[in-house]
Amino acid sequence: MAVNPGWRQSGMLQGIGLPVPSGPHQVGCVDVMPLCKGDDSGLLFRLYYPTEATPDSGYHYPPWLPDNSYSTGFLLYKRFPYFAAGVLGPLTNMLLGGQKMPALHGAPVTTSTPLPVIMFSHGVAGMRTLYSAVCCDLASHGYLVAAIEHRDHSAGYCYTKHRKNGSEEFVDHWIPYDKPPSSFEEEHTFRVPQLTIRRKEILLGLDFIHQLDGSGEFENLLQSDFDFKQFKGKLDLVHTAMMGHSFGGATTVTALADDKRFRVGIGLDTYMMPVEDGIEDKVEQPLLFINTWNWQWYKNIIKMKQLVDVDSQTDKYPTRQLITLRGSYHEDQSDVGFVYMSTPLSSVNPDLANIHTANMKLCVAFLNRHLWNDSTYPVKDLDESDTDSSGIVYHGTNVEIESKS
Repeated sequence: MAVNPGWRQSGMLQGIGLPVPSGPHQVGCVDVMPLCKGDDSGLLFRLYYPTEATPDSGYHYPPWLPDNSYSTGFLLYKRFPYFAAGVLGPLTNMLLGGQKMPALHGAPVTTSTPLPVIMFSHGVAGMRTLYSAVCCDLASHGYLVAAIEHRDHSAGYCYTKHRKNGSEEFVDHWIPYDKPPSSFEEEHTFRVPQLTIRRKEILLGLDFIHQLDGSGEFENLLQSDFDFKQFKGKLDLVHTAMMGHSFGGATTVTALADDKRFRVGIGLDTYMMPVEDGIEDKVEQPLLFINTWNWQWYKNIIKMKQLVDVDSQTDKYPTRQLITLRGSYHEDQSDVGFVYMSTPLSSVNPDLANIHTANMKLCVAFLNRHLWNDSTYPVKDLDESDTDSSGIVYHGTNVEIESKS
C-alpha cells in the first residue's frame, strides 16, 4: 500500500483530541449492522481499515459519539449512577458534541495485500467507539478492526432494529444497560450469562467477516452508501486476532477457547472473574495481558495466572505474557482521558499519552511476533529499547500474590 508521508507531518489531525495513529496508513471507518444467521436482529460494528483518502477528497472525521443518546452510556462508563448519567447526558453531549475521531467516515478501502482481522470487544458500559484510539492505531498498521457493540445489556447504550408489526420495515429498539448487583461477588455471577451472549456475538461476527471476504453481500440494517464489496477477497482470514478491554478481555479469553480461527489474543486490563474455571485447558493460542497499575486485584490475577506464568517471564519471546503499565488507570486504555482533556468533567492522567504509546507498541509488537513470526519486534526488550516506553512497561504484575498464595 502506498503511504502518504506528508499526512502525519501536516498536522491534519490536530484539534481532533485523540492521538494520531502511529502506523503508516490513514484510517477509514464505517458502521454496519448485518443480519447474521442465528441472530435476526443483526450485529453492530464499527469497522476501521486502511485508506489513502484525505479530508480534501471529500471525506470527514465523524463525531466521536455515534448519536446523542450515547452520552448517557459514556457517563456510565465513568461510574456515574444511572440516574445521574441520564440527567447529565445532555450536558455531556453539549461538551463532547464537537469531539471527532481520527478516521475518515466512509473512505474507500485501500490495500495492496489482504488485511488481517482483529475483532475488538468493549468493556462494561462501553460502546463501539470508546476505543477508537486503539482501533485506529491498529488499523493504521494494516489491519481491519471490527469493534463490536454488545447486546448483552452491558453496553452503556446500544440499539438494534426490529421488524415493525411483522412487516419488512425496521424500527430502532433500545437495549438498556442493566445495573449489576451491589455485591462484588454477586456481580461475577451476574456477568456469566452476559459473557455467554458476548461469546455468541463474537463467533457470529467472525462468520460475518468471512462472508464479507467471500461474497461481500449481506443485508445491512443500517442505511449506507458505502460499498462493502470493497472487502471481497481483501481480507486475510488466516491471520486473525481477538482483543478486548476489561469485560472485553474476558470475552477475548472465551473466544480463544471456543474458536481456533483466532490465532492470537490480547486482553487489556482483563476482568477475569466471569471466565469459567479450567479455561486454561482450552486456550492454545498466544495470549498477551496488558494490565494497568491501579485496577487489578489478587483474585483476578490468580485466575490470570492460570493462563500465563507471571513468575517466569525470562523467555524473550514468550507466547503467554503479562505486562503492567506503571502509573496507569483502568480507563487509560480507552478514549476517556483523551476525550475529557477538552472538558472540565474530570481530571486526566498527565502521563496518558506515553501510556497509550507504550500500550500500542506492545500490542503491535506482540501481533507482529506471534501472528507473523517477526523477530524484529521483541516485546521483552520494548521497555529497554524505546524511550517512549521507558519506565512504563513492567513485566509481570504489581499485585502482591506470593504472600497470599
